[in-house]
Amino acid sequence: MFNPFSMGKDMKGMEKMVKPALEKFMKDSGFVKQEELDKALERIDSLEKKLNELERR
Repeated sequence: MFNPFSMGKDMKGMEKMVKPALEKFMKDSGFVKQEELDKALERIDSLEKKLNELERR
């Protein structure tokens, strides 16, 4: 029988089960977190600047 008072507890249990699988799926399917993408873009920019400085010498 449906109990609306235990629904929050049930949702937490479902979240604990689904969250690791969802994170694995997102990693394997190519989805990237925005902060990871920003870090990578900053690193690329810094490396491009270093390469340009080396080419000028």
